[in-house]
Amino acid sequence: MRYEWPLELSEQDMREMIELMDAVAVKEQTLGFYEPVGVERGLPLMRAFDAELRKGALSVLTVRTEDDNRIVGMVTLARAPLPARRHIVDMRRCVIAPDHRGQFLLEGWSEALRKASEMGCEVITLEVRGDGPVGLWQRLGFHEYGRLPDYARVDGLEPVTGHYLYARIADILAHFEANGTWLHEPAQESLAVVR
Repeated sequence: MRYEWPLELSEQDMREMIELMDAVAVKEQTLGFYEPVGVERGLPLMRAFDAELRKGALSVLTVRTEDDNRIVGMVTLARAPLPARRHIVDMRRCVIAPDHRGQFLLEGWSEALRKASEMGCEVITLEVRGDGPVGLWQRLGFHEYGRLPDYARVDGLEPVTGHYLYARIADILAHFEANGTWLHEPAQESLAVVR
């Protein structure tokens, strides 16, 4: 896999990102939409995304296959714009193609941490739906600081809880240094819920 932080997106990049998000939307609704977006509705969204990228308002990590150079993963980092919050970066749009899951998550995580540190950030925040990978983010060192019971709705009807998470980059790096892995043991309260 190839990891890149482009400063702008080509039309082909935008189309591949739409295909990536649509592939996830078909299997799950964790990206915020119920069905594939498609190129017609997706390109205006991606052009707005590209404009933010070109202004430097956000950074996007693209993960590409070696053989056909296709985008199969992406994550967006948006640094807080207010001076008093410039030490915080919000991680958004973490998307991995279903047929590539389990192949590059930890390498991509390492790359995102490196970039966030280069940006001068010390804290990463993210939000994730309760029916999404909350446990995965906690295994990567994130802690919950809030919940919103009606964060999203399944098919516009059934409410889904949203989890607001944060991690300090120094803590994550110290854990890796001490243990040789990015993964943390599941918290006891998480184990109690599973049983």
